[in-house]
Amino acid sequence: MAGEILRLESLVAERRAELTDLQEEFREFKTRYTQMVGGRLSELAEVEAAIREAEAHRFGAEALAEDESDAVQDVAQTSAPVVVGGSFRKLFWSVARMFHPDHASDEKESRRRHAVMAEASRAYREGDAESLRALLGDEELQFFCTGTHGHEEAADLAGRLVELKEELRTIEFGVKRLKQNGLYQLKLRVEEEAKGGIDPLAAQAERINRQIVKARRRLENLSS
Repeated sequence: MAGEILRLESLVAERRAELTDLQEEFREFKTRYTQMVGGRLSELAEVEAAIREAEAHRFGAEALAEDESDAVQDVAQTSAPVVVGGSFRKLFWSVARMFHPDHASDEKESRRRHAVMAEASRAYREGDAESLRALLGDEELQFFCTGTHGHEEAADLAGRLVELKEELRTIEFGVKRLKQNGLYQLKLRVEEEAKGGIDPLAAQAERINRQIVKARRRLENLSS
């Protein structure tokens, strides 16, 4: 059993380091995505909204867009559904009510709940609604946090073995949820295309720039 504990301790440290690296790389990619694409998408959306308003004013009715823009298609294909404002906060608090450490029956359950809430807090900070929904709907994880695992009867070594397995499971859960994120999947595609000397984000930014120029010209014509 001592050998198994050493093996698990090494594996936990390895997987924890992997999760930390993945989270850091993901943060860097999201920063780059926001700088190169996110701001331009917001600008394009503002101009298109102004166009619809100008068309409604000019023609006396709200105009329907003739074609869905490439920018909107890109968001739909590469981003998780966006939850903003009160709805997003309600989603987070639903997770918090289910997993908050204050509801723990003992110290060990409290540690398990703290691990889940750390993931929920990360998702809330980063606007990751997909991960919050996954936490809320994972019945197996709920049992993991609330079930009785017989720690009290376990000997010291057996108890340590159980703790390591639980910690490893929590880390594996974090890795799994991160890799399932839609924007993380985009990150992988960008990295794969970069091996061939292609920068998809730069190409997408340039395409949106052209759409912005075209949209502004249309707005100017409507306003003249």
